[in-house]
Amino acid sequence: MRNLLICFFTLLTSFAWAQDMGKIRGIVTDPSGNAIAGVSVRLLGTSTGVSTDIDGNYDLAAPVSAAAVVEYTYIGYARKQVTGVNVKSKDITQLNVMLETADAHQLEQVVISASYQKESINALYAQRKNSVAIADGISTEQIKRSPDRNTSEVLKRVSGASIQDNKFVVVRGLSDRYNAAMLNNSLLPNTEVDKRAFSFDILPANLIESIMINKSATADLPADFSGGVVQVSTKDFLERTFFEASVGTSYNSQSTFKDFRSAERGNSELFGIFQKSRGIPANFPSREAFQAIPNGSNELFEASRLFTNNWGYSSKKTSLTPNFQLNYGGTKKFSNDSKFGAVLSMTYRYDQRLKTADQKAYVGESLGDVFQDEMYNFNTNMGAIANFSYAWKSNKLSFKNLYNRMLENQFTYRVGRDDSGGEFVRTGDYLLQRAILSNQLSGDHLLRKGSQLKLDWTLNYARVDRKEPGYKRMDYSKDGLASVQPGSAVAALAGNFNSAMAENSYGGGVNLQIPLTLFSTNDRLKTGYFTQYRDRNFNARIIGFIRNGNFDTDLLRQPLQQLFDPANIRPNGFVLNEITNGGDRYDASSYLNAGYAMYDTHVLEQLRVIVGARVESYQLKLQSEDNGKPVAVDTTAISFLPSLNMIYKLDNKQSFRFAVSQTVGRPEFRELAPFPFYDFNKNVNVRGNENLKQSRTTNFDLGYAFYPTAGETLSVGAFYKNFNNPIEQTLQLGTSGRSLSYANSASATVFGLEAEVRKNLSFINESLSDFVFSTNASYIKSKVKVPVTVNASGSRPLQGQSPYLVNAGLSYTSRSENSTALTILYNRVGPRIWAIGNVQDPDIYEYSRNILDFQIAQRFSKSRGEVKINYSDIINNSAYFYQKVKGSDPNAAFNKNSDNINIRERFGSTVSITLSYRFR
Repeated sequence: MRNLLICFFTLLTSFAWAQDMGKIRGIVTDPSGNAIAGVSVRLLGTSTGVSTDIDGNYDLAAPVSAAAVVEYTYIGYARKQVTGVNVKSKDITQLNVMLETADAHQLEQVVISASYQKESINALYAQRKNSVAIADGISTEQIKRSPDRNTSEVLKRVSGASIQDNKFVVVRGLSDRYNAAMLNNSLLPNTEVDKRAFSFDILPANLIESIMINKSATADLPADFSGGVVQVSTKDFLERTFFEASVGTSYNSQSTFKDFRSAERGNSELFGIFQKSRGIPANFPSREAFQAIPNGSNELFEASRLFTNNWGYSSKKTSLTPNFQLNYGGTKKFSNDSKFGAVLSMTYRYDQRLKTADQKAYVGESLGDVFQDEMYNFNTNMGAIANFSYAWKSNKLSFKNLYNRMLENQFTYRVGRDDSGGEFVRTGDYLLQRAILSNQLSGDHLLRKGSQLKLDWTLNYARVDRKEPGYKRMDYSKDGLASVQPGSAVAALAGNFNSAMAENSYGGGVNLQIPLTLFSTNDRLKTGYFTQYRDRNFNARIIGFIRNGNFDTDLLRQPLQQLFDPANIRPNGFVLNEITNGGDRYDASSYLNAGYAMYDTHVLEQLRVIVGARVESYQLKLQSEDNGKPVAVDTTAISFLPSLNMIYKLDNKQSFRFAVSQTVGRPEFRELAPFPFYDFNKNVNVRGNENLKQSRTTNFDLGYAFYPTAGETLSVGAFYKNFNNPIEQTLQLGTSGRSLSYANSASATVFGLEAEVRKNLSFINESLSDFVFSTNASYIKSKVKVPVTVNASGSRPLQGQSPYLVNAGLSYTSRSENSTALTILYNRVGPRIWAIGNVQDPDIYEYSRNILDFQIAQRFSKSRGEVKINYSDIINNSAYFYQKVKGSDPNAAFNKNSDNINIRERFGSTVSITLSYRFR
C-alpha cells in the first residue's frame, strides 16, 4: 500500500521532461491490426531503446530533431525503419507502426523503410480494416468534435445505431432488448427494471477512448444479441498529464424561465438523494402486519398518520441549469520501464425540462380517455470514474471503477375527459433514484518472450440499486371533487406506490491466445471461459387512501395539499388501505457459463478466416405469485453457437467481408415476472409473461469497404437475420384499459442494406481540405407472419424494428493552434412498432423525428481552453405514437389527419454552452 501511495503522489506531482527532449509514442501492430508485445524500438544513432508493452504501446524519449530515424525489430517480422520523424522539445510525436511478416530466410536481410507520414496512415488502415468482426465505431477524436456530453448521444453518430428515449441503444433498427453492452470488456448490468437495457447517458463522453459496435458475432463475444455488442472503452494510459475543469449551462425553448410545477423537493435531491419523507416511514408496519390490523381500529388510523402529507405541489419559474466536470489523468514512467497511469473524473449536472403531450386512449376503435399532459422533469446526475493501471515488462494490471447516481422526478399535470365525457384533472408525482457501481480488475500478460502467447483475465462486480418512493396519483373531477374510493384502494386514485430493486452481478473470464503456424506465419488460436452470476430482489408495496365508515363528503372538496392532512385521517374521513399482493415482488437469479475456441488464419495471402464456436449454459430461476398462485420459473438452456468471419483483401485499401453466426435472445427477469405496473406517462399497464422462451437468431453479413486515404471511408453491406421465437412487446386483448406484456412470435426475418461515407472535401477544391462530410444510412425490411384477422396483409414488421436509419454530418476544423471547429449533424430513425396489436387493437407505431444538431467550438490560450456552443434538436419535431384505422392499409405511411394518434409529445430545442480549461 505504501508503494502504491508513493506511485500515486509521484504521478500527481512529477511529469517533467529533460531540457531539449521530446517523446515518440505509439502502438505497433501486425498486418491484421493486432498489437505486438515485446517489439524492440530503437532511435538510430543513439543508445536509446525500449520494448512495446502488452498492448503494443511504446514510449521513447528522444532528443529534439527534425529528421529522427526509429527502428522496429521483432522475431518473425521484417525490420522497419521510419525516417523523417520530427521530435519537438517537451512535446509528444505520435507514431503508430505496422510491421510486415517475412519469410524465415529473409529476416536478416529485409529492411523496410517508410516515411513518418506514410507509416502513420498505414497503421490507421490496419486498425480500421482488420477488426475480426463486422463492426463500426467512433474514436475519441470524433467524440471531441461532436456536441455530445454523454455516451448515449455519441452512439447516435455510429453507423447503423440510434438511441431510444435518449439513453437506450438500437442497432440496425432492432429494439434495445436485442443488444448487449460491455464496458472495458465486462458485461454491463441492466439499469432498468422494466427492460433489458443499459442507460448509456450515465457515461461522460470525454472519458471514452473508443466505442465499437460489433454487428457480427465471433466466438469470444457474448452470444446474447442479434443487433450488436456495444463495447465502450474508457481511457487508460494517457499521452499527457492533464487536469481539466469544465462548467456549462443550457437553455431549453420549452422549459427555461417558464412556470414549473413540482411537489415539495428537499435540498438533498439536488445531489441525487430523495427525502426519506417521500417513502414509507421506517416505523410503518410490514405488509402482513398492516393488513392484519382490524378495520376501524385506532391502531389503523395511527399507522395511517405516520405518512407525511406531501401530496401538494407548487409552481416556480425555472432557471438556467448547470453542469460541472473535473478530470485528471496522467502516466508516470519509472526507470525499469514500468509505468503507472490514472484517470479520475467527477461529473455533476441537473436540469429541469418540460415535455408536453396530447393523448388519446384507443381500445380498438373505441375512444377512451382524452387528455393533455404537462410533464415537469427534474433530473440530477452525479458520477465518478477512477481507473488505475500499472504495467511492467510484458504485463499490465488495471483496476477500473465507475459509480453513478441519478435522480429523476417527474410531476405530471393531466387535464382531459374520460370515456363517459366526464372532465378531470389528474396528477402524478413519480420519483426514481438509481445508483450503479461497477468494479473491474483485469490483467494482461505476455507469457513467452519472442512470441505472442498471451493471457488476459477479468474479474468484475456490479450492483444496481433502484428505488421508486412515494409514486402518488390523484384524480379531481371538473367540479373539484377528489376521486377517493370506498372499500379498497385503487393505485391510480390516491395510491402511493413504493418499490425497491437491488441487483448484484459477479463475473469473470480468462482468454488465452496461442500463436501457431499451420496455414500462415501469424495464425492465432484463441480460447477462453466466461462466467456471470446475477441475483435480483424486487419488491413493491401499493398503499392508498380510501373513504372510511360514515364518510364526510365535504373532505373531497379540499385541495390536494390539504386533502390528506392528519386531521382528515379519522373514522369519518380517510384511512390507508394496502392492496399489495404476492405478484408485487419477485426474486430471480441467473447463472451463465460459456466456453469458446476460435482460429484466426490467412488461408491465402489475401484471405483471412476466423472460425469458432461458443457453448453457453444459461440457468434462470424466478419466484413470485400470480393472483395467489405460485410462479416458479426454473430453466436451463445449453446453446452451441458457431461463427465464421472471412476478410478478402483486394489490395491495401479495399476488402470484402462475409460472416455467418448464430446468437440467442434470452428473456429478462422483468419480462418473466407477473408483477403489474401502471405506466402513467404512456397510460398503460405492463406485466410479464412467465412462459417466455429463449429466441435464436441465424445471422448473415456481407460487406465491402474502401479506405482511400487516412480518415476516409466508403463501405456498403447487406445483412439477413432469421429469428426463431423472437420476444416482442404486445398489446393484451380483453383487458380493461390498455395493457402491455411480452410474447414469443413463431419466427421473423430481417433483411437490410447499409452504407457509410466519410470524405474530405479537398477533392472539390483544395480550399475545402478542412471540411469532412460523413453519412451512414440503413434500409431494413423485417417480416413477422400473423393471422389476417390481426393484420390484413398477413404480416407486419418485427416489434421495435425501424425500416431505415440516417446519420449525416459536416464538420470543419481549422489548422491553427487555437482552432475553430464547426459541426452540423442530422439523425432520423424510421417508424417502428412500439407494441404489437391483436384482433381488436392495431399495432401501435412510434413515428420518425428529424433531429438536427449544431456545434461551434473555439479553443484559446494555446488550445488549453475551449468554449463549446451547442444547438440541439433545432427542428424540434413532435414525437407521434399512432395506430392505423382498423381495416385500412396497415403498411401505409403515417397520416396525422386520418390515423388514430395515441400520443403526441413535444420537447423543445436546447442551446448549451460549456467552458473547459486544461491545466498542464
